[in-house]
Amino acid sequence: MATGVVEVLGVIGTLLGIVQFGMDNFESPETAKSILKVGVGLDYDGGLTNAGGDLPDVRLFNEGGDFLGMTVDPGKVKSGSGGVVEVPHDSDNGQQATYALLSANTDAICVAYVTITWPDGNEYGWVGDWGQQCGATWYYSHLYVSGTQAQPKCMWIDKNGDQPQTGFQLHFPEWVTEQPGVLPEGKDINYFCNAGPPFKIRTDKDPNDITYWVLNKRDEDNNKRSDTAQSYGPTKGPTFPRRHLNARNQTMSMNARFVEQLVMDNSTEHVTAELCESENSAGPDFVNLADGQFCRMSDKTLWPICDNDTTDGCFDLEEQQLVINGVVQRTKKYNKVMTWGR
Repeated sequence: MATGVVEVLGVIGTLLGIVQFGMDNFESPETAKSILKVGVGLDYDGGLTNAGGDLPDVRLFNEGGDFLGMTVDPGKVKSGSGGVVEVPHDSDNGQQATYALLSANTDAICVAYVTITWPDGNEYGWVGDWGQQCGATWYYSHLYVSGTQAQPKCMWIDKNGDQPQTGFQLHFPEWVTEQPGVLPEGKDINYFCNAGPPFKIRTDKDPNDITYWVLNKRDEDNNKRSDTAQSYGPTKGPTFPRRHLNARNQTMSMNARFVEQLVMDNSTEHVTAELCESENSAGPDFVNLADGQFCRMSDKTLWPICDNDTTDGCFDLEEQQLVINGVVQRTKKYNKVMTWGR
């Protein structure tokens, strides 16, 4: 795939699209190990305390579902950066790690993209827009895919139960175009969200297995793979019980972590109403000058920005306060304000 860019399947509205990943989004190949880069959250160090966190555990499998290797507790990652996870292959083999399982650790991260470099130099990627599209907890990110204008949404993963996702699996070959600029035939958003092997969101405690396509088993009508099976990697070790919350309470719990934080944006790509009206979005309060709206994420209510004509029932930009019936709604100002925009 080393052709200057790697074309990764994204989603635009309800249609498939293409995001071009430049070579600086990938690590250099190394013998008998695969190297992943995990893009997290926002665009500058410390920009969102709870968006930087623990890099995920990674388990890798080959095309036949055989376990290749695993790295656990790979360390911390700062928000707005790409953390690197190196996974040595067992028995020093250089097989292609076509399947990956990423399992969250204690501190939540919001994953904007994942890339992988195999020992043979092949490179693949995935973007976090698919989290929102497939029903996972999400937020906007201000993290660019290097060399493009693309800012993928990010998907939250967390071990302790503050939100549903504990991890996800990817079948990397299905996320790139076979021919430059050509979308795959016979595959749509429903396929990528629900088929199983391409992308599978996990909500169970410390997952260690993948769903993979059984080789040489294809649907006679459309020549697609049809049969799947499970393959297991090693467990990590003793784990603590995970708190059980329903999906709504999990999203509310996540939003409670950010009540003292505000994102100020001016991007036409980050529509305030889309974030505010989504049951699965979670993160700081959000105000966007481009569309003139503010979302209070704790209760998902949408308000206009105050101006000369609207002075009540609106968000005061200068004071950074929501004003209702002439009364400001916060007893104290935000302790962290992140300014996005070009």
